[in-house]
Order: sequence, then structure tokens, then C-alpha cells
Amino acid sequence: MSRSPWRPRGPWKCRPGNDLATPLPASRDGPVGSGRHGGSAYHARLAPELPPHEAEHVARNVAAVRERIEAARGRGAHAAPAVRLVAVTKSTSTACYAPLARAGVRDLGENRVQDAAWRKPDAPPGLTWHGIGHLQRNKIAQAVATFDVFHALDSLRLADALEAHLADRGRRWPVFVQVNASGEGQKGGFAPEEALGVLEQVLQRHPHLEPVGWMTMAAFGAPEGDLRRTFRTLRALRDDARRRGLGDPPPGELSMGMTDDFELAVEEGATVVRVGRALFEGVASGVDVPPPATGDQA
Repeated sequence: MSRSPWRPRGPWKCRPGNDLATPLPASRDGPVGSGRHGGSAYHARLAPELPPHEAEHVARNVAAVRERIEAARGRGAHAAPAVRLVAVTKSTSTACYAPLARAGVRDLGENRVQDAAWRKPDAPPGLTWHGIGHLQRNKIAQAVATFDVFHALDSLRLADALEAHLADRGRRWPVFVQVNASGEGQKGGFAPEEALGVLEQVLQRHPHLEPVGWMTMAAFGAPEGDLRRTFRTLRALRDDARRRGLGDPPPGELSMGMTDDFELAVEEGATVVRVGRALFEGVASGVDVPPPATGDQA
């Protein structure tokens, strides 16, 4: 069984001999995208470029977000030794990829696998791709071929389907267990009280899934006290899993915090923050989306 291509290092480990993620190994799913990275003729184009003044905005925004992360780490009694910044690029042009990479961002997050697969050839090599949205079972093959790590394991049915696909290929895939720590009815994820039991089942029944952490989304616009309770709930689950020795090692990463609340999440122990809007202020370039495909579903 091949090891998963994504490893946290340090407190974030990395692939041996490389400070960045390296391209995924070839898989039976075939190549994704085209253009500079080869593959099918799904799309072939030169990577777009941002106007220089917009690229400067991206660089300044990245630096400002990193400063805010470090300031929050300094304030938080439970803050992690390091925090990984995942740039959520679903609402911006692929022309932002190169300025992000030049600013030191090595992690890109996309909600929809079909969009990520179409946009990925426009990105510089050596980046880590994070799937951060709900995944339909009929898109598993594309997701495994596109993403290095998946943040939204939100049902055991999905875990079963992923296990079958990965076992057939002799591959492991790093995943975050999604927890509905805010208790909102419209959100996906496991209830906090069932999350540890779910982790036990994944560890026992799904050897090709590699639980590396926990993910949650706080309620939009909630008061600070509610936001902190959401993040503390996820941290408590992580700590309980460690005390019980669930996993080897137990999943220790906490993927929590977005543009409006990432500083609170960092104070409460986030090891991964998923930030979009704050990185692209002052960037007017439009969103690149794939052409419609017959019969495709969201």
C-alpha cells in the first residue's frame, strides 16, 4: 500500500527531501487537466497573469494575514506552535496562483472537485491541494486524483465508498473528520457526541483512509462566545482522541477558522486556517470556471 502524498510537517511534517508538496504519483484514475501538466484535452491554455498592481495586493494581503495569525498565536493560551494557511481560491481568478506561490503560500483549497480539476493546470507545480467541500460519491475518483488531502469526511457512507476506491488502487488518502461543532441543522458533519465513535469505525474499517485531523465551520456572524465554543468543542475532541490513543498517531490537526473568524480559531488551537476573501482584497480579476459539462452535477 502506498503512503499518502500529504504529510504535516514539523508540527508540520512534509514529504521527504522537499519543503513543498510534490506532485501526486500517477494513478489508475489517469491525469487531471491538461496544458502545461499534460493529460487529456479537457482544457489547454496558458496560465493567466494578474496585473502587477493586483499581484502586489495579493502579496501584501498574504503578509497581513500571516501577521494576524502570528499575533493571534501570541494571544492564545491554546495556540498551536505553527499554523498552515490554506488559500481558498474558489472565488478568484487562477491568475492569483502564481502571486500566492511567490508570497510563500503552498496550500490551495477548493470546494468543488470539478472546478479544482479544471483550474489546477494553471497553478505552479509543487502546491498542496485541499478539498474543503462536500464530496458526492460519484466524484470520488476525480477527487482522489485531484486533491492531496480532504477536509470534509462527513458520513460513513462516504468513508465506505472512498475505502473501496482507494483499496482498489493500493493507496491511502489523508482526511479530516468533519464535525458540526456549531450544531447548525443545515450544516454537514458528525455531531460532536458521535465523532469519536466515527473515528474508531474509520480506523477499524477503512485502512486506506488516513485520519490526520478534525474540521469544523463556525456559524457565520455568531457572537465571539459562540465562535469560541465551536472551536473549543473541536479541540476537546482532538484532545479526547489523544487521551484514548485513537489512531497511530491520533489525528492531531484542527482545520478551523475562515476570513471572518480565523484569529479566534488560532487563539483556540487551529493548526490549519482556510482563508479566502482576506487574501484577495483589491483584486478585481474575475473568477475562472470550467465550461459546463453535459450531465455534470454539483
